[in-house]
Amino acid sequence: MENPFKKLDLPPKEVPKELKKKVMDDVKAFAFFSEVIGLFSSNYAAAAESFFKKRRPKKDLNQ
Repeated sequence: MENPFKKLDLPPKEVPKELKKKVMDDVKAFAFFSEVIGLFSSNYAAAAESFFKKRRPKKDLNQ
C-alpha cells in the first residue's frame, strides 16, 4: 500500500483560471457579507440602547 502523505511533498499543480477566479469571487463575497452582518448584529444592542436612553437636561451637563 502506497503512503498518501508522500504526495503532499510534490509541487502544487496549477488550477484553471476560471476556477481560481470563481473561488476568489466567493471569498470576496463571503468577506463582504460577514462585514455587513457584523455591522448590523454587533452594534444593534448599542444602537438600541442609545436610542432609548433618556438624555440629561442641558443644565445638568454644565454642572
